[in-house]
Amino acid sequence: MAYFDTDLSLTGKGVRDLLARLFETPFDRRQRRLAARVAALRALSDADLAARGLRRDEILFHVFSGRE
Repeated sequence: MAYFDTDLSLTGKGVRDLLARLFETPFDRRQRRLAARVAALRALSDADLAARGLRRDEILFHVFSGRE
């Protein structure tokens, strides 16, 4: 089974990034998505996290357990 991304625009990305996206797997995409979600939650203030029902020490568990 082949997986490919048809959105290969060069919007501010170099050739290296384009080649990396050409050969990435679904697992690479999932890892990138999870890492971005962790970074976004870590960037929130403690008050914002509390409004979402989270504490800082629960961010990784929340993201990797799929509880969204």
